[in-house]
Amino acid sequence: MATQESTQVRKYVTSSASLLSDSSNAGNEDLQNILANAEGDANKLDGEALRGASDNAQLLYQRALDNEEVSPEFEGVHHYLVSSLGIRADATDKLARAAEGNPDSFPEVLSGAIEDYKVSDSIIRNQYLPASKRALEQSGQQGSQGYLEEPDPFMDYGETGFAGATPDAGATAVQDDPNALHGVQIDVVEVGGQQLYPGGNVVLGGDSKTAFVVTVTNGGEVAEQAVPVEVILNTKAERQSQKVTMESIEPNGGTQTVEVKGFRPGEYDEIADVTVEVGPVKYEEFEDNNTLTGTVQFGI
Repeated sequence: MATQESTQVRKYVTSSASLLSDSSNAGNEDLQNILANAEGDANKLDGEALRGASDNAQLLYQRALDNEEVSPEFEGVHHYLVSSLGIRADATDKLARAAEGNPDSFPEVLSGAIEDYKVSDSIIRNQYLPASKRALEQSGQQGSQGYLEEPDPFMDYGETGFAGATPDAGATAVQDDPNALHGVQIDVVEVGGQQLYPGGNVVLGGDSKTAFVVTVTNGGEVAEQAVPVEVILNTKAERQSQKVTMESIEPNGGTQTVEVKGFRPGEYDEIADVTVEVGPVKYEEFEDNNTLTGTVQFGI
């Protein structure tokens, strides 16, 4: 049974890696060449080739959407892959439609598409890959992490050939930008020197402090300030809650770690529910990875 599960996980990881590689090649080779051949003139765009690139992006998205062999370990991860490829398919379709119907609008549409492509890159880099690694670690299949290579960005965004289409490299998204990708997530929780996994249990020795060390990752595009972290411990005697605030977390995979303490231990051999919550931050849309629940058991 374990071998069958391992094979299923490896099959999912390798098929997803293949999808991401095909998508990256479609952007860096096919779409990049189509734009370069137009030499900055939308009227010289090969509309048929651009429509073909759009159809290919849609096909890759559909393959991800229709995947019926997502292993249980990746049921909470696969949506990142689907979302990223869906964003790319939609953005490329907009480019094809602009080239076919209104070439004068193409540079503006391309500028918006580049922003969308960057969001898709960020989802893969900061959401899909870290979540996949955690899924493999929690299932004891770290050996398959070698398949989780970060693909290249969808395109070389500085080499589109269209003046004005490439967003200003000096422009930096700020925390209050609703159009930027915002999202924080719990990376690791430790208590008594042991990692508390989602749905897991940690047995605390009598000399172990009831203190929680929480590491949070910022998967968004902007630095997040004043990120709240709360730990709730429900013993038989009382409900205890302690909060701390992270001053700042850098974007694109930046992490911060805090210690949350001040809890009174439960009775000997008592099992108490634990809930760890981070954020949400402003404009955050996906909050499923903001909460971790488990239990701690108080020993001698």
